[in-house]
Amino acid sequence: MNKEKNIGRKIREARQIMGLTQEELAEKVDMDAKHLSKIENGLHLPSYNTLKKLSTVLNFNIENSETIADNKQPYNSFYLKSIKILNSAKSYEEIRYYYMLLKVGQKGLSLK
Repeated sequence: MNKEKNIGRKIREARQIMGLTQEELAEKVDMDAKHLSKIENGLHLPSYNTLKKLSTVLNFNIENSETIADNKQPYNSFYLKSIKILNSAKSYEEIRYYYMLLKVGQKGLSLK
C-alpha cells in the first residue's frame, strides 16, 4: 500500500472511530470536505500543517503515525458516543460540563 493510501486509511479510520463525518472533520480543521475525501482515498498527501490539525482533532501522533485505530483496545459504544459529545463542545466550559455528565453516566449514577 502506498504512503498516501496508508495515511488516508488511518485518517478515515480515526475519523470513523471518533464518530465524525467528513464534513464535520473538515470543518474542525478548516478545510474543504472534498479535499479531505481525496486525502482519505489516497489521492492527495496532506501538508504537514493539515496533518498536524488532523492529529489534534483525531488524537494521533504524527511522528510515528499511530492512530487510535491502531490501538488494540476495543472501543465500546459508550466511549465512541462520549468522544462525539466532547468533540461537539464549542467552549472549554462545555467540555467540562459534558465531561462531568459522561463521568456520571459511566458510573451509572442518576442526576436527581
